[in-house]
Amino acid sequence: MGMFDSFYTNEGKEIQTKKLDCVLANYHLGDTVPNYELNFDGATGNYYLLEEYDNASVIIINNIFIDYLIDDDLHNLKANTNAVFRSYLANPTLLSLKLSHIIKEKLNPQRIVLSKKLNAVERILHEYQTYQTDPNCLEKKMAKLWYRHVERFKQGETLDSVLLEAINKEYSTESSFFGE
Repeated sequence: MGMFDSFYTNEGKEIQTKKLDCVLANYHLGDTVPNYELNFDGATGNYYLLEEYDNASVIIINNIFIDYLIDDDLHNLKANTNAVFRSYLANPTLLSLKLSHIIKEKLNPQRIVLSKKLNAVERILHEYQTYQTDPNCLEKKMAKLWYRHVERFKQGETLDSVLLEAINKEYSTESSFFGE
């Protein structure tokens, strides 16, 4: 079959295309997509791809995967995709609303989770560094409240295993004062 690139819908449906770089790249709503020169005004980063095999289309505006359509009727799919594409180009307010929705529903939760993971990694690295310079740091008053992982290091766990656990942990997408 060869290599392809994939776009994913909110429902997890994969739309494969060979019209881009064909390097097995994956794109989700809000992701940046390379220029494609063959459809409409692709040189500006505004284009759509029709994939008849998947009965689907993807719309890219300013090189951002902004929307997709799925329709078993290929004629309807082509007409509706063209109409939606032209609407985005003609109505900056509509485009802004769509981008705001993508940011709110997809990018902000991802940012929150990644921030929590980064904070956990920073905390673990700080604790490990403290433990390396002062192996008896837990003996200090109130230290067990601040150092949550030092006991694990004392018991022989490696920094890698504690970091991997923190990175792979499921974090809430809700903002919180304490970062978890």
